[in-house]
Amino acid sequence: MERSKTLTELIETLLIEMERLKYSKSLIRHVKKECRRFFEYVMESTGQDAFSEEIGRRYLAEKYNFPDLYPHETPNLVLEAVRCVRRLGEMKLFGAFRRQWSSPKETDWCLADEQNIKTYLNRFQTADHRPAAMVNRTRSIKRFYDFLGFRKLSGINDVSAKIISDYAASLQGCAPTSVVGMLSTLKQYLRFLFKSNLCERDWSSCVPKVQSRKNITVPTLWEQSEIEILLRSIDRTSAVGKRNYAILLLAVQLGLRCSDIAGLKLESLKWGTNELDLVQQKTGNRLIHPLCDDIGWAIIDYIRYARPSIESEFVFLTANAPYEKMSSVNVTMIFERYATRCEIKKPLGTTKGLHSLRHGLARRLLEQGTPLSEVADIMGHVSYSSTEPYLRVDVEGLRRCALSLLEVMDHA
Repeated sequence: MERSKTLTELIETLLIEMERLKYSKSLIRHVKKECRRFFEYVMESTGQDAFSEEIGRRYLAEKYNFPDLYPHETPNLVLEAVRCVRRLGEMKLFGAFRRQWSSPKETDWCLADEQNIKTYLNRFQTADHRPAAMVNRTRSIKRFYDFLGFRKLSGINDVSAKIISDYAASLQGCAPTSVVGMLSTLKQYLRFLFKSNLCERDWSSCVPKVQSRKNITVPTLWEQSEIEILLRSIDRTSAVGKRNYAILLLAVQLGLRCSDIAGLKLESLKWGTNELDLVQQKTGNRLIHPLCDDIGWAIIDYIRYARPSIESEFVFLTANAPYEKMSSVNVTMIFERYATRCEIKKPLGTTKGLHSLRHGLARRLLEQGTPLSEVADIMGHVSYSSTEPYLRVDVEGLRRCALSLLEVMDHA
């Protein structure tokens, strides 16, 4: 049986691991100082060079009156001590520590139905293995259970028709398409529980049907001058700027979704053929784009001079240690930050997120006379019907379809 590490050894291992993950030197100094205070307390209290969860709790309670004194907001000084004890505990148990120290357990929201939810997610993940589908499915189920928890209910055994109706009403204010998706997932989940004999009654029939008009919002129209202003606003001399410039070029020139930019892998860069070869997160279908010079050199500039020197299969990484794959939210926020900085304002009632750049690319392609079928292929759509909404942004094409008043009167 392996000997447990002493507190001194745990502290040394923790600091080495933080250096390996490339945490800043100043942060490592703060952690080292806090570890020294904790070590002195342990030696004074117990006389033994050993760590335990109990001694960690006693240290936080006696020195900082944690958590009793801080039921809501905790001062940074106390947070540093809490993080120190937490990291040492995780180093002892797992030989590593989590980046997000305050996140609850992934299954805390499951209430009494953790096993039922896992069974459902595993069953449908096998049928539909797209990462985006798994995320959306989990998010929809979590929202329903968050609602049950707010009502002080323990799980599916406490569900009633009224509870389901109240939950549906609580979604008021969400985008109609989101409501349809969440209720559809809930219906599927409840039906699955009943057919799997995990629930005595089939509550899926109580989930209300919601009608959602598709494509009711008008995509933002991006002028070429606005796109140039957006790209020029990026400081390409900084490491973050090099990364962000490459990211926005992928969105502007290739119309990639934020999930595909965040999930872009090094193996997708086919330098020999100057191609971008990836599997789309949303559809699971393969998509191949020519790698034009602008995008290619922007990615090379980032990889050579700005990308953190760590082993990772993903192209774009977070700017701060420990370096990780970027998320779709990270990519979206990058776009919104620069759009706000450039004071590019769009009319109310139009979609203005990163996805609007896809609409902008589709518009430019249609204005150049590109057939709709080719636009669908470029955008990575499964069917041509998914591309039809882009026709609404082809202003010149719509003008050619316009009828004169006399023509309308003649055929009335």
